[in-house]
Amino acid sequence: MYGEADHYFSTADYVVFIAALLVSLGVGVYFALSGGRQRTNREFIMADRQMSVFPVTLSMVVTVLSAITLVGTPAEMYTHGTGLMGMFLVGTSIGTVLTAVLFVPLLYPLKLTSSFQYLELRFDSRAAKLVGTLITMVGAVLYIGVAMYAPATALETVTGAPIWLTLVLTFFVSSFYSALGGLKAVVWVDSLQAFVMVAGVLAIVIEGTMRVGGIEKVFEINQAQGRINFFNFDPNPGVRHTVWALTFGSMVDILGRFGVSQASVQRFCAVPTQTKARIAVILTVPVLILIWILSCLSGVVMFAYYADKKCDPLKAGYVKNPNQLIMYFLMDILGYPGVPGLFVGSVFSAVLSTVSSIQMAVAAVTWEDILKRPLGHLSEVRQTYITKVLVVLYGAIGTGVAFLMSNIGGTLIQMGISFVGASGGPLLGLFVLGSFFPWSNWIGAVVGGIVGLAIPLWISFGAFFIHVPRSQYLPTEISGCPVNTTVLNITTVSPSVPLTGFNTVYSLSYLYYGCVGVATVVIVGLLVSLITGPRATKETDPKYLLPLFDWLFCCLPRRCRQKLQCGIDYENAKRFSNNEDISKNISEDTKGDEQQLSMLQLEDDHKYTTDDKDLSRLQRNSEEATESLIENNKEHSL
Repeated sequence: MYGEADHYFSTADYVVFIAALLVSLGVGVYFALSGGRQRTNREFIMADRQMSVFPVTLSMVVTVLSAITLVGTPAEMYTHGTGLMGMFLVGTSIGTVLTAVLFVPLLYPLKLTSSFQYLELRFDSRAAKLVGTLITMVGAVLYIGVAMYAPATALETVTGAPIWLTLVLTFFVSSFYSALGGLKAVVWVDSLQAFVMVAGVLAIVIEGTMRVGGIEKVFEINQAQGRINFFNFDPNPGVRHTVWALTFGSMVDILGRFGVSQASVQRFCAVPTQTKARIAVILTVPVLILIWILSCLSGVVMFAYYADKKCDPLKAGYVKNPNQLIMYFLMDILGYPGVPGLFVGSVFSAVLSTVSSIQMAVAAVTWEDILKRPLGHLSEVRQTYITKVLVVLYGAIGTGVAFLMSNIGGTLIQMGISFVGASGGPLLGLFVLGSFFPWSNWIGAVVGGIVGLAIPLWISFGAFFIHVPRSQYLPTEISGCPVNTTVLNITTVSPSVPLTGFNTVYSLSYLYYGCVGVATVVIVGLLVSLITGPRATKETDPKYLLPLFDWLFCCLPRRCRQKLQCGIDYENAKRFSNNEDISKNISEDTKGDEQQLSMLQLEDDHKYTTDDKDLSRLQRNSEEATESLIENNKEHSL
């Protein structure tokens, strides 16, 4: 089945695809018309902190494993082999466990709407919080752009629709159900889309494996072609995929996404208790592993299929870029009416999950950290309306960035990790600086955060735009393609110009961008704190700190550990802080509930004012009749 005519949607595919979009829209409408109807920011942004564990877990997963994973990972496996497959899971699993151990206990008890309120509380500085907000805003629009480009290039393969049309459609659907339904809609749609994602990828893996002749033959073909390369222990940081880059890079990546990003903190803080928040985070590990392995296997199976046919669609010019390969493969092996529409629907669902989650998160921090102070006097309804406008605004900005991303080469998975690392690393660095080093001050946080964002962004954009030599695609064959095939020269994706001097920094593996961001923020932050005067440890509340040396040197006597922690006694401080926080959180939650109840009662009072007046009149008449009866009884007794 080679050529173009066989690789376009049928009517049934369009019907299934549109049905998938309508489900997402329907969920947004449902939550807009149910419950509190998203009339308060507490419900719109935090779902009243009453979400269940399982949907929160799935929502966190699909926020990370988006359409970038479904489209970009198979392309990575096809063009570069299995180097990204194994150790990436190890680093991701470690980072997830560390999130549950470190950042959930640190952030959940604070009951924050914006995770960057922590930075203001820890450093006693609004400037520190705004730096965290700035980093999030930059990272959000970049990642939205990459995520939105994924379904655009996929749909172009099977429908011929121009990329701009798909981008506009993605923006409209995502903004619609996010702005209407709030966090509840986003989390529940994410949960549904997780099942669709797994079903779609699983169908490709099973059918493709059967077409090749079994899983053993799949790996035999990949092994014979030099595609199985799980372990590379080369210490050179310029090598694209090594054990070290994959382990440390993916660990920092997931710590930034799960541990401190607004999208994830907003979710694990939306469950009722800290224990459930930890469970929600830990449960992401098996789901992450399942979807990641299936996505990687789809690329491995895809290569075996075309290697067996001796016809590489990319080299033969049947697709424009490697990110379109999975859609072409889908039409080859699952060209039954409606099936391609289901998978493309899953890809579209994945990008909707990611984009809507990021839109909600960045809208929440923009309101809480920037707009709440000047506009906090407005009514709850107006505040919520402004937040919804922000959701749409960030979607529009991300759509503009997506047009820019369409001009960048490489696989989507590399683009996604590059820009997430460049922004997520510095953000993680700010939280590490604040929670591990009690003597760091707000000036160090501000300067470190800005420098830590600038350096990895500079490296990542430089690597993409100044024609840095990139790794070559592994060799493929086209001898089995039709005779009139036009061969594309794609073995080298950019001019092989050797880098010398300072320009060698652009050859750094994209997996290290997040590590560079963390290290820069911590090192610069500590140096600036020392130069400008370290913060007195007594000025920092221990509830904003993590007892690093208590964990590293748990066998040492308590007095020794206390000296390593700059004199802070975490055990006593934790007991006192917990008691204080319990009463404070109960008071705040009760106050929030009372405000919401009062607003609803005011609306009801407005509707039933006349009935209330009649009832009051009847009550007064009854009281007067009772008093008259008592007086008559007294007179009668006399």
